[in-house]
Amino acid sequence: MIQLNPIAMKLAELKNLEKKDCIFLEDVDPIFRDDLQTFIIGETMTLKDGKLIIHRSLFRRWLQKIQTEGLDHKKDATT
Repeated sequence: MIQLNPIAMKLAELKNLEKKDCIFLEDVDPIFRDDLQTFIIGETMTLKDGKLIIHRSLFRRWLQKIQTEGLDHKKDATT
């Protein structure tokens, strides 16, 4: 049986990240990082101390996307 509590806790961690002034890509849990990287393709990004910053408005749009549409899953290249 899938444990939903850890998933809910991970989503709560993302909500807490939204409150930070600077959200770095590496702050995002690896479970969600691939989806976020796919979401931000084509966006103008900023670096601070050599780390990629995710602007709060972009991060909020991504959170809204995963709450309404879920995470993007990689398609199998053979299908």
